[in-house]
Amino acid sequence: MVESIMGMQMAQLQTNYSYGLMKRAMTDMESQAMSLINDMMSAAPAQYNFDVWA
Repeated sequence: MVESIMGMQMAQLQTNYSYGLMKRAMTDMESQAMSLINDMMSAAPAQYNFDVWA
């Protein structure tokens, strides 16, 4: 009984750890993407205006 509870707790811990790593990687990718977009926008010549009208 105790062994099965410990096994379940270890499985839950492993799942939480995996989710934490995935969330961290996604946050890092998001910040890299935002940095790339900002760099691209600042590299665009000043004569171009990005007006968006729906």
